[in-house]
Amino acid sequence: MKIVGILLILLFCFESKSNINFNAKSTTLENGLKLIVVENSRAPVVAQMMWYNFGSNIEQRGKSGLAHFMEHLMFKGTKKYPKSYFSDYISKIGGSENAFTSYDYTAYYQIFPKQHVEKIIELEADRMKNLTLTQKNVEIEKKVILEERFQRIESDPSAQLDESMRTVLFPNDYYGRPIIGWKHEIENLSFDNVMEFYKENYNPSNAILVLSGDIKFKNAKKLVNKYYKFIKPGKKLNLKKLNNPDLKTSTNVELRNENVKQQIWKRIYRTKSYNESITKAIALDLGMKILAGGTSSLLYEEFVNKKKLFSMVGGFFQGLTKGNGYIYFYAIPNKKIEQNEISELLDKFIAQAIEKGVTEEKLILEKKKYYYDSIYGMDGILKPAEIIGEALTIGLTINDIENWNYKLDEINLEMVKKELKEFSKNYNFVTGNLRN
Repeated sequence: MKIVGILLILLFCFESKSNINFNAKSTTLENGLKLIVVENSRAPVVAQMMWYNFGSNIEQRGKSGLAHFMEHLMFKGTKKYPKSYFSDYISKIGGSENAFTSYDYTAYYQIFPKQHVEKIIELEADRMKNLTLTQKNVEIEKKVILEERFQRIESDPSAQLDESMRTVLFPNDYYGRPIIGWKHEIENLSFDNVMEFYKENYNPSNAILVLSGDIKFKNAKKLVNKYYKFIKPGKKLNLKKLNNPDLKTSTNVELRNENVKQQIWKRIYRTKSYNESITKAIALDLGMKILAGGTSSLLYEEFVNKKKLFSMVGGFFQGLTKGNGYIYFYAIPNKKIEQNEISELLDKFIAQAIEKGVTEEKLILEKKKYYYDSIYGMDGILKPAEIIGEALTIGLTINDIENWNYKLDEINLEMVKKELKEFSKNYNFVTGNLRN
């Protein structure tokens, strides 16, 4: 399974001169399950995504990793369809599947030939409430997850540094805990912990089912109602947002590891999200792309191409979150440079770039990229289900998605610079340095 802080590019952004939209149709069953359908008959294929409105955000303190653990266990079968029946069926019909856990949501998806849509809907509904687990398969899967943590984090100094930096930056909420969980807490998770989590949270009231591809809304509604209407609604989650205290001190984190071959400088800022303001977040995202997004960015041109101080430098904004968003920067020096020297170089350049480097021409180019990317995303089978599901689970609406183009059109250079200047005065950040 893959864990994602799910960093989806906003492929649903486009200019209003384009009349492209998802034309998503929706309904809500009596038990609270939301159904979204995006019809696309270009190919005889359907994508199903089940989005649960929770991830590691609902874990009790001391039980980190439980949401991700549960994601793994959802593939263990039910009484009617035991063991790996679901996965074997997907493989047999030439389909594909996967799942991921984030801080704010958990999702399961399948892509398959359209003639199998009823069976796939039935199988997903069945495991929502009929999962059968044993002490043995819980313990076996725990070992798998501990090995996954070892491979992803404990054997990767860069990932360890990120984990430490987030703990400092988000001291008061779940964004400061690793999605996979702390090793000592994973080891203590029990069969009873898992079953309680499953029974309490896996229900229609906390779920959004998105079907995208060669399926009509009328047929989808009929099939979903057939297999889900008998599942009782559960307690709907109503999480209160926890605010983090402002960082009053300059916070630097350094990790030394003898296996590190090349120094890496990092910085993570705590910032706004799309939930706070879609328009302001789009402006910030566009500004960050101009400033630090890829090999055409201002940072890359200055420090890689011209001055040749770094082999890589860049950054991005992630605002598709229920709570705070964040901005992430990184730089890989060609030779050893002190952490504070890198920080001063980048801070000084960013301030200058906001004033003189972020231009109307560059903004127009970034808007065009959003537009062309949206066409590609619209034409896919899985991408609409990903975009819609993520947006809804973090608190946006279908109306927000379908009218994103109008928000994008409102963005001008003054708005972009305003958001970048606000970011440059943000002292809620942690700087990290990885070296041997």
